[in-house]
Amino acid sequence: MSYYGSRYPLYYPQYISGYEGVKITTTKLISTMEMEPLTRGIVIFGATGDLCKRKLIPALHKLWEKDLLPNGFVITGAARRDIRVSAWKESLGNYSEEFMNMLDYVSCDLSNQESLNHLPETDDTTYFLSVPPERYEWAIINLKQGGFLDDPETSRVVIEKPFGYDLKSANHLQSVVGRHLREKQVYRIDHYLGKDTVNNILTTRFGNILLEPLWNREYIEEVQIYATETIGCEGRSQYYEGAGVVRDMLQNHMLQVLALIAMEAPCRMDAKEIRREKVKVLSATRLGEKLITGQYASYRDEEGVGFESMTQTFVAGDLYIDNWRWKGVPFHFMTGKKMPYQCVEVVIKLKAPPLSLFEGETNDRIVMRLQPHAHLDIRIDVKSPGLGDNVEPATLTHRYPDWLGVDGYEKLLHDAINDDQSHFVHSEEVLESWRIVDDLICTGDNCKVRTAPYIYHDGQWGPTPRQARQPGPCRSRECLVLRVRVCVCRWRV
Repeated sequence: MSYYGSRYPLYYPQYISGYEGVKITTTKLISTMEMEPLTRGIVIFGATGDLCKRKLIPALHKLWEKDLLPNGFVITGAARRDIRVSAWKESLGNYSEEFMNMLDYVSCDLSNQESLNHLPETDDTTYFLSVPPERYEWAIINLKQGGFLDDPETSRVVIEKPFGYDLKSANHLQSVVGRHLREKQVYRIDHYLGKDTVNNILTTRFGNILLEPLWNREYIEEVQIYATETIGCEGRSQYYEGAGVVRDMLQNHMLQVLALIAMEAPCRMDAKEIRREKVKVLSATRLGEKLITGQYASYRDEEGVGFESMTQTFVAGDLYIDNWRWKGVPFHFMTGKKMPYQCVEVVIKLKAPPLSLFEGETNDRIVMRLQPHAHLDIRIDVKSPGLGDNVEPATLTHRYPDWLGVDGYEKLLHDAINDDQSHFVHSEEVLESWRIVDDLICTGDNCKVRTAPYIYHDGQWGPTPRQARQPGPCRSRECLVLRVRVCVCRWRV
């Protein structure tokens, strides 16, 4: 399997939008959903962890400030550490006394069913599992056996990604969930789906008759999906050694964005119909033949990373959707760390007219910048001023005001409290996503693709063609023993 063709990368960031100038900017007031909450309290397991402090409590505080939490709402932190309630509150930071009065702390262990008896006995409760994925199975079993999840109408559990480690483990975990819970009780959270700019993908597509007729293989040449970072692991090397870029970004965030870009219009904007269409797209998606993985040069210098580490920090390639709308259209993707530029962006490149009357490459494309500085660009060619027939690109831009945006966790916690699964991932979406990427996380001699990463320099757009044509690090024992980074190895295509 070879990644390299006429140009590399296929989607070199020549299409990254940058700032061409904002032509149109619109703003409007935040609208809130007037709904009767079905949850009167939330229990956060792993309350002494970083996620609770940096994301969950701030998101709940913003909801409280907007008066979007019901009266008498109780936020209970739960963890194995035996600390006082006051000490836990102090560790969270500075919040108003009124908000702090809503917080409580309980010391308990999810792996010990008896210790769960310390939890408050309340109905209408949401349980948030902010714990390592390997604890999900016993957490669900013990919560169910303890009677905390008996009522499917009033009790629910929120599960952080990753849901499984590969396709096999995801199937096993889903079998556990299926035996103990109904699907309506399970909220698999992907914080990308809480972002305004991600949710706007559906609005842009299905709210504008101008665009929808063009959204198919007859008019679209290729779709490019970027998710690049300038930073490295930044102290997360222990987690990253067990995850890698495929599990951290591709299997969840990027495939969810692809599903929103490519799905058919739902008959209604509700959770059941949206998720049904996403599953149909993912079930038709497969890896293409162009693929490359990489690892930035200084990764093995990170604390806790061995010299022989084969963890992927960069992956690029293409995906194909085998259905009538998208057959033959490549969906190029690229995600990695230590890149020259940080952006999450979708570029829909339109085909050139059937007869070229003007010189130069067509600039027709739709650019959806998700972060940073989120905006939507529609680019077309127009005549340049003057006597000639030269053309130049023109851009119609809508920029999303940063101050009006909401944090992903704020949106998703609000939806979980109000029993809305529209922006959460269905079990079938998870399994199809793992099926798509399973070859990329394969180890051993039975791998269908090369998964050993090529080394690329920090601040580079992944491995260069020259680097990739040369033998890269392999997984053989001989290579590891000799501690060489490059060797000639045999691998199946």
